[in-house]
Amino acid sequence: MSMFGYNTLGFGSIAGTAPVTLDLTLQGGSVSRTNATYTGVSIGTANTNRMVIIQGAVSSYGSITAPTSITLNGTAMTLVRNAYNVFIAYLKVPTGTTATIVISGGGGAFNQQIITINTVNAGANQTSIQSGQAAGNGGSLTHTMTTDPVTTNGVFIWGGNGFNGIPNLSLLTSNPSGATTTLSYSSGSGGSNNAMLMGYSECTTADSRNAQIRNTNTETSGKVASALYSVFTYFQTE
Repeated sequence: MSMFGYNTLGFGSIAGTAPVTLDLTLQGGSVSRTNATYTGVSIGTANTNRMVIIQGAVSSYGSITAPTSITLNGTAMTLVRNAYNVFIAYLKVPTGTTATIVISGGGGAFNQQIITINTVNAGANQTSIQSGQAAGNGGSLTHTMTTDPVTTNGVFIWGGNGFNGIPNLSLLTSNPSGATTTLSYSSGSGGSNNAMLMGYSECTTADSRNAQIRNTNTETSGKVASALYSVFTYFQTE
């Protein structure tokens, strides 16, 4: 007990609750979901600070409208959605180990990965939605989101979809920890090629860092551009 009546821990620090740790966890694996109701979906261990995040991207060719609404146990998730082919949804869910998820407004099936993290915040600290085209014959397009500064309990969660030409996608980051892939698909070579790639990167520094997705179009005629649709989020624990 200090002279002012506060409990202290070592070197005079004020006692308090333990700091929140990110504890990023993949809940199951990739699952294809379309406009429908899904019951009994695992969302991990209940936690006051739990954030449930859904990554989604298409493995079918073309411009597929991303869902316009996703609810989890009747509450609307925040959607970071490109108009086509890729989205991220999130919601703070402190109770329960399973959930009912209702998806609507989408143009088809999306491969999805559920991720949980811990955060005291109500939502993402930063988001970005980007689109463009990579020229043919080896042209490339890189989408980037930079956060300045990140924290050592932060994480980028992002990804995208490329189609037409021959898209070759890669996830890049200036984080020393690199990028971890959660969803991936490539239909191989051909004029109707399609690829998607999503992942995350945990931060280990407290400075300016970025997340990137790159589409390198390896079609050889130089006549067919390759589209790239991407979404980015950055979360931190506090």
